[in-house]
Parts: sequence; structure tokens; C-alpha cells
Amino acid sequence: MEMKSWEDYFLDLAKTCASRSNCIRAQVGAVIVGDDKKIKATGYNGTPSKVESCYERGECYRIKHNIPSGTKYETCRSIHAEQNAIIQAGQDRCKGSTMYIWGHNFICILCKRFIVQSGITNVVLRKDENSPVLHVTVEDIRRELEEV
Repeated sequence: MEMKSWEDYFLDLAKTCASRSNCIRAQVGAVIVGDDKKIKATGYNGTPSKVESCYERGECYRIKHNIPSGTKYETCRSIHAEQNAIIQAGQDRCKGSTMYIWGHNFICILCKRFIVQSGITNVVLRKDENSPVLHVTVEDIRRELEEV
């Protein structure tokens, strides 16, 4: 039996987190992990506490109105998985950590700002089982934000 790598292990946990999403459009999960390999927090995309989700409503405003992914975030009822994990962890627990994200192959502008401010240093993303694993440093994200 071959032991699973830490990266695969944490991406699998992020995938499990994504299964809790109440978003119709995308199921995304995130796990924040310290350099000691201890989990600091998890998150998934979904509506804030006690707010009716699109899943409960039976429709997604963004799908209904053909709003492209990565645009008009103000029309979405959900909080992103990355943001939920950072909120759960708090800045003190995020500093120097790596965030593992399942369900996306990019980081939106909103989450880039959260990640930089939180102190997370690296992000590992995987869209799905058939996608490559992507590695992004906070320095890469900072450069992208300076170009906006």
C-alpha cells in the first residue's frame, strides 16, 4: 500500500468539504493547513447562517440570468469556501498556512484579497479529478492585485 501524499490528503479533505455546499452552481471546499500539517479550518461555499440557499429555493439567480463565472459577485447569495475557511480560522491561525481548494482552478478577486490579508502563504487548487493541481504563492496573488 502506498501512502497518500500530504497534498493529495488535504485536497481530498477539501473535496469532502465541497460536498457540504448548498450552491447549485458550484461545489467548492477549502482547507487551511499550518506548516505543522495541522488543520486550522475548513470551509465550503454556501449562504450565510439562516439565509435561504439557492438549493432550498430551487433556483440560482446567476444561472437564471446567465451571469458568467467570475463576474457580478454581488448577485450571489453564497460566501465562497475560501472566505468561509478564513472567517472560521481567523488571521492568527492563517498566518504562514497553505490553503487547499477543491472545485476551482482559479481564485476570484474577492478571495485573493482575503487570502493576502489573512497571512496565508500558499494555495493549492484542483478543479476536479481530471484536472492538474495548481500551486499559487501569495506573492503571485499580490502581483496580480497590483495589476488591477
